[in-house]
Amino acid sequence: MIETLSETEFAPSTKEDSFIPNVFVDISEFMNKKIEIMKVFESEIAEHPFPRSERNLRALATLRGATCGYEYAESFVLLKEIR
Repeated sequence: MIETLSETEFAPSTKEDSFIPNVFVDISEFMNKKIEIMKVFESEIAEHPFPRSERNLRALATLRGATCGYEYAESFVLLKEIR
């Protein structure tokens, strides 16, 4: 599962619905491209403090990057891995 910023974060979080990532991917090389692509979806991105603002997208990627030692990262919850 991928972490997605949304308005649902306005509601109180419980242990059962909390996103607890266990996989991190370095996106440092692609962060600016991610922002460009998000801007294509005009109805999905707005100015801060909207959850999916450029500022908040960068903030979350910075936080997840700091968690795993990269400048920017995306985080996931791995449910099943098949090798």
